[in-house]
Amino acid sequence: MPLDYSQQANWDFVGQTRQSPIAIVSADASPSELSAISWRGLYQATAITGEATTLKATGSGAAYLNDRDFNFQQLHFHVPAEHTVDGVAAPIEWHLVHRNAAGQLAVVAVFGRTGKPNASFQQLLDQFTPNASHDLTERIDLTELLPTTGTVYHYLGSLTTPPLSETVEWYVCEDSVMLASAQLAAYQQLFKANHRELQPLNGRPVMAERF
Repeated sequence: MPLDYSQQANWDFVGQTRQSPIAIVSADASPSELSAISWRGLYQATAITGEATTLKATGSGAAYLNDRDFNFQQLHFHVPAEHTVDGVAAPIEWHLVHRNAAGQLAVVAVFGRTGKPNASFQQLLDQFTPNASHDLTERIDLTELLPTTGTVYHYLGSLTTPPLSETVEWYVCEDSVMLASAQLAAYQQLFKANHRELQPLNGRPVMAERF
């Protein structure tokens, strides 16, 4: 049964104090000299999964996140954005899910803004079939969905879908990536809104790091 975003109050929690997403206030973030993200491998989609609530693609890629190597696992989208920065919610946010050899989970959140067309996003739309999963005969280059500069907000949180496990290192990129308004509209025709409500920070530190 598809996840019902209108019934979020009834979702089961695992933990209660480090939930995601959060409202980020840039002035309250603690500055850090760490380089949060370094892309270390070509990001490619190898298969598309026909999720009921979002477009999801699995694939390959690698990143160096806060001095540790992580492998890219999957990409999915939320409309509108789940995180906010200084009270502003982007029209779309995508999550690049990573895991390292120790089993640690790290998610890079990227905001989208309307502007020029995005080739990577378009190829995903072109290959998507509702309620069907398939391997791609040709891999999709995801490079145009990756930001390359700017501030990254780092905090410890949770999955934003059940079981909402508090096991995620979040890296929320302030600089957004462009896609065309027609592309956003095409996505919205396929899927209803699928963003989780903002969760209390509960005193957690938010670090402002850099690329």
